[in-house]
Amino acid sequence: MKIYFVRHGKTQWNQERRLQGMTGDSPLLPEALVEIAALGDYLTDIKFDAIFSSPAKRAIDTATILSEHNHAPRDIVRKTELFEWNLGVFEGMLIEEAHQKDPENMAAFRHHPEQFWGNPIGAENLADVYRRFVRFMDWLSKQNYEHVLVVSHGAFLSSTIKLLTGTPIGELRPGGVGLANNTLSIVEYDGETYSLTHWNEKHGR
Repeated sequence: MKIYFVRHGKTQWNQERRLQGMTGDSPLLPEALVEIAALGDYLTDIKFDAIFSSPAKRAIDTATILSEHNHAPRDIVRKTELFEWNLGVFEGMLIEEAHQKDPENMAAFRHHPEQFWGNPIGAENLADVYRRFVRFMDWLSKQNYEHVLVVSHGAFLSSTIKLLTGTPIGELRPGGVGLANNTLSIVEYDGETYSLTHWNEKHGR
């Protein structure tokens, strides 16, 4: 099975450098619609057996455009397991404000997500996030699919995909770099092992 993971297109809050998390959301930017369509054209000949998305509107809208540009469009199946990382009190804050409020915790979130405190600030920790991702992946591994498209979020996918494919827990975000908007990462599953074959790739315009 090949699993094509896509981070949603760039939103207004992404541009403002504001934390969206699980409960925040904002519209895709006009230029993001063009970029997503270009990625859709790149993937147009791949016949997906299913398309899954986080229920957040920014992810659903991204998945819908990708499906519309495919030669074999599919309905979008919403999965709550694919929501963005719940950031608790930080959601809706500008990143700069969050750093001023709690510099140690925000530095951990960016560079060492395994050290992000989670529950004391009403947020998920890495174990919480990975638990729901694995629940989805365990279910997916039992389906008779060859090609699957999954649209989700940057912080969520940056850590969980790396963990799933064997990256040491202290090396999930080297240099603090995660997935860019509207990027493609591909994982192959052979019935036993998940292998990361493509990471954070931009395609199209």
